Formats: sequence, structure tokens, C-alpha cells
Amino acid sequence: MKRLLQVLAGLAVSAGALWLTLRGKDLSAIWQAMREADYRHLAPYLVILTAIQIVRTVRWGILLEPVAKVSFARLNAVSAVGFMALVLLPFRLGEFARPYLVADRPRLRVSAALSSVVVERVADGIFTGLLLILTLLAVPEGTPGLHVLRVAGVAVSLAFGGVLAFLVLATRSRAAAVRLTARLLDPVSPRLAARISGMMDAFIHGLRLVPSRGKVALFFALTAAYWALNGWGMQVLARAFQIDLALVDAYTVLGVLVVGVMIPAGPGMVGTFQGAVVLGLSLFVSAETAGARGPAYANVLWAVQIGYQTAIGLIFLFSRHVQVGRLFVGAREAGVELEEEEAEYRSAGDGAPPAGG
Repeated sequence: MKRLLQVLAGLAVSAGALWLTLRGKDLSAIWQAMREADYRHLAPYLVILTAIQIVRTVRWGILLEPVAKVSFARLNAVSAVGFMALVLLPFRLGEFARPYLVADRPRLRVSAALSSVVVERVADGIFTGLLLILTLLAVPEGTPGLHVLRVAGVAVSLAFGGVLAFLVLATRSRAAAVRLTARLLDPVSPRLAARISGMMDAFIHGLRLVPSRGKVALFFALTAAYWALNGWGMQVLARAFQIDLALVDAYTVLGVLVVGVMIPAGPGMVGTFQGAVVLGLSLFVSAETAGARGPAYANVLWAVQIGYQTAIGLIFLFSRHVQVGRLFVGAREAGVELEEEEAEYRSAGDGAPPAGG
């Protein structure tokens, strides 16, 4: 029942976002723009999507390396399936898929794998928030929606900056971070506070091992490359709809898109994805373009990304590197394993975690 309600709530958000995006627009003109697009630009965009998959797989491996050396083949398979789950499940529930699928206790624990994903997400959040703030400086003052987007960029940067500050606190003082978690949740539910703070204890153990300085530098270089490829790809595909975006414009649309899909929505982030792209485009294109070719571009961009990620996810789903059964137990079982690891850490004392942690 809980999952059904989550799906229904996500669908409601998606439906509302689609309605706002398409309200007052000529649907027949949008469909015509989709049919008349020059799909020769699709081939280079698919090549860029493949490069994006490789870069983010290598980047994730850098974060896991201090705990366990995982082969690129296994990382690539798990990454493909995990991101497929992320784009298909509502409310971003697929975020648990990658750490749970790659975990291989006792060598690589769920807590360490989950910590790597959180660090990855924090880095991406800060990077894209700052990217949006900087690219919006090139937008003329008085442009409709500019102020709201600037506030959104600052809010995202501050939010992820706050998470980063908490992670730094956690690595320096695990007990203080666990106490802070318990105090924040105790007024809501003492039972929930006890459970989450215990899971937080195991999660923080996963943060203790960090890459060398050289690997950290490589991680940030790959992060920049990852988002550079994303923005470039959006620029390339926009040409199929005769939308001429400068590279800085494409990165602005990318920043708006990232902020938009943070809103919990239905499977595939449908609605919030299209709405964010059209909103970003409206900063640079005419009202006529934003009314027809803009939504057409947003729909095709969404369909290609979802289709590509689903296709490579299905290709690797039944590979020897992925345990399909683990994909369907998901977040709940990940939480159970975190609790088990937390109990092991406590029984071992406050020193080094058990082997593989």
C-alpha cells in the first residue's frame, strides 16, 4: 500500500507538471515539430550518452577503490542497471539500486557503497548548483523567471553544501553526527530516531576511507567532464529542432533541468523533465519556439535518455555481474543490511570497522 501511494503521488506530480508545461500550447504543432526534426543529430548524441556512461562508471570506481577494487565490467553493469532503476522508479527510489547491487559482503559493504553514492550526489549537486548560478549571469536582467532560477541555484548549492558540511563533521566526529541525527528525528518519532541514527552510524563508517589526493583530483576532473558532456549533448540534439543554443545556454538549460528533476515525480521523471527543459529554453528562445519546437525537443530529449538508459540496463540486467533478485528487494533490504553492519561495528567497538568495511 505504501509503494502504491508513492507511485500515485508521483504520477500526480508528473501529471501536474505536464499540464503546466503544455497549458495553452498547440499540441498538433508540437507533434509536427517532433515529426519534422532532423534525426541525423541523434547518432552523435547517442555517442555522447555512451561517453557519459563510461565517465560516470570510472568516477564511481574511484570512490569505491579505497574499500575494494571493483572491475570496470562489474561497475559498468551495475551502473547501467542502477541508473535504469533510477529513471524508471518513482521518487528516485532507484538511488538504492547501485549500492545494493555492487555490495559484496564482507569485501564491500552496503554502508561503504551507499557512502560513495552520497558523496557522488553531493559533488554533483554542488557542481550543478554553482553552474546554474554562473551561467545565469549571462542572461539579461529582466528576463521572465530569471530571479526564481537564481534563487533555485543558490538554494541547491546551499542545500548540498550543508550536506557536505555534515559529511565532514561525520568523518571527524562520528558520535557527534549520530547524536545530531537522533536529536533532529527524536521529536518526530523516538523509534525512527533510534533506527535512523543506527543506520547513520554504519553509513559514517563507510565514509572513513577516502581516495588519495591524486584520485580526488581525478574525481573532480571526471565530474567536470561528465557535466560538460551532458551540456554538449543537449546542444547537439537541440540542432535537430533548429534550436540554436550557445554552449553556455545549453549548460543553463542543463542546470535548470537538474534542479527540476530533483522534484519527486512519477516513473521516468516525466513531466518535471519536460517542464524544466522548456523553462530553461524560454530564457533564450522566442515564444513561438518555446511553444512548439521547445516542448518537442524536451519530449525527444526525455525519450532518448530514458530509452538509452533502459536499453543498456536491460542488456546488463542478466549479466553475471548483476544479481537480479537483489534489484527487487531494494531499499528495505539495504536498510536491513545497514542495521546489521551497524550492530557489527558496535560489537567491534569504536575502532576500525570489521574487514571489508
